[in-house]
Amino acid sequence: MTAYVICFSLLAHSSTVDGAPSPISAFDWSIAETVLSLEPESTSLGNVTAFNTWTGGEYADDNVIDIGTQTFPNMELLSHLSPKRILLSPSQTRLGQRLNGIAPITILQSYPYVSHRSDGLWATLDAFTLEVGAAVDQRADAEQLVSDTRSHLETLKSNIGPQPPLLIVQLVTEQYVRVYGSNSMFQGVLQQLGLSNAWTEKTNQWGYSLISIRELYNVEKARLVVIESAFPVGIENSIETSGMWQYLSSVQRGDFILLPSSFWIAGTLPSAQRFADSLVRALLSPHSE
Repeated sequence: MTAYVICFSLLAHSSTVDGAPSPISAFDWSIAETVLSLEPESTSLGNVTAFNTWTGGEYADDNVIDIGTQTFPNMELLSHLSPKRILLSPSQTRLGQRLNGIAPITILQSYPYVSHRSDGLWATLDAFTLEVGAAVDQRADAEQLVSDTRSHLETLKSNIGPQPPLLIVQLVTEQYVRVYGSNSMFQGVLQQLGLSNAWTEKTNQWGYSLISIRELYNVEKARLVVIESAFPVGIENSIETSGMWQYLSSVQRGDFILLPSSFWIAGTLPSAQRFADSLVRALLSPHSE
């Protein structure tokens, strides 16, 4: 996601280990977390520091080689690594032209976060997982991931009682939020869990609307779910004392939920599982009643 790369990425400190297996290289975090979940021998990734920040350090201990930024990778290091395959999203075709000749390139056509998608997001996430699996010779593992995710969410669903509509947000500033709806991973998880999303307005290709907090005032019956922001850190901790947030019905009732950010907001099945676990754990907590 280019906007996040520009705002939040840190210059990478590139390193590698001689004799390590040829990695799979990815320049998109949705692709990267899928590859990492299939446990290839090694992975090289752009913006590892920022990636770990936005995924709550979930992959910090994995065998990941930092190859610079997503838009301007370290070409010398990448050539030295000689990756066995480079995986790109459809929007990275121009980057693929620069990388041509370093390694075989696969453009993942089932990439889920596009402006015009014919299938529902969840079906696309499944298809994307299988396509990544085929590209890295881990098709069976990808099929298992799809099956395990479906089974896991069905189990979680069976443990949840009736819930009000949920309003899933992430603060950008004290006045503006991303609110997640259709096209988002969060919406896909809610649907799999049999929960409803209070936000029904139009969203972008990443599944969110960027709005003023004031636009949430009329969503009275919804329960607020606040996802921690990777940047600016800790901004959500003051919502109970913030003048603007105090007017939200969920905050006034004291029934809002704060979730740690251990999932990429444009994530795939691994992030979906972590979000589902975190959400259901909060819904079932005695303190959330």
